[in-house]
Amino acid sequence: MTKKKKRNRMIAAALVLAALAVIYVLVLRADFNGEDAAEEEEETTVLAIEREDIHSAQIENFYGILRLSYDGETWTSEDDPDSPLNQDAVSALFNRLNPLTAVRDLGEQEDLEVYGLAEPVITIALTLQDGQEITVYLGNDSSDGNLYFMTSESGSVYTGDCYLTTAFDCQLSDLEAEEEEEEEEKAEEDASLEESNEGSEDTSTEEENVESSEDSAAEE
Repeated sequence: MTKKKKRNRMIAAALVLAALAVIYVLVLRADFNGEDAAEEEEETTVLAIEREDIHSAQIENFYGILRLSYDGETWTSEDDPDSPLNQDAVSALFNRLNPLTAVRDLGEQEDLEVYGLAEPVITIALTLQDGQEITVYLGNDSSDGNLYFMTSESGSVYTGDCYLTTAFDCQLSDLEAEEEEEEEEKAEEDASLEESNEGSEDTSTEEENVESSEDSAAEE
């Protein structure tokens, strides 16, 4: 083998090794970026508010301001205390804040108007049983199909489930108890009253029978 051919083979081998090294680096970089993307998609907990810890809530949205109170068992409207509420519906609404999760944390942002948070679409102000006040601000939809939001507990802008806007874009009539539920409750009360009356009638009949028997025995 001539020196020229030997040198050409060495050069070719060096080029192959260099190409393999480049491919190896690219594969590692792809894996690293994939891990970063996966980490970004993992939801993180921003708030965890137990429903039982809420004393009152104020929801400001397109319809106006909705004020609610909670005594640990029953939700009531502060503006219309006599209006019965669907307890399951109201509880389910605030269960969405336990936990409140984020898909991405965008950190602190100077221009909140870009995210619809300079004048939030929806503001949820909570007062807890211990007096602590926490506010959640919902903004515009984000490009990834979620929504931008912030809380009073952090200066960061987050992206999260866009259904939050749908859920909290409500008014009092959306949370009122259905007429059917009221009728069912009235029917149950009437049934209980009827059973009570029947029991009283049966007792009276038995007493009359006993008295009649005693009268007959006395005559004999």
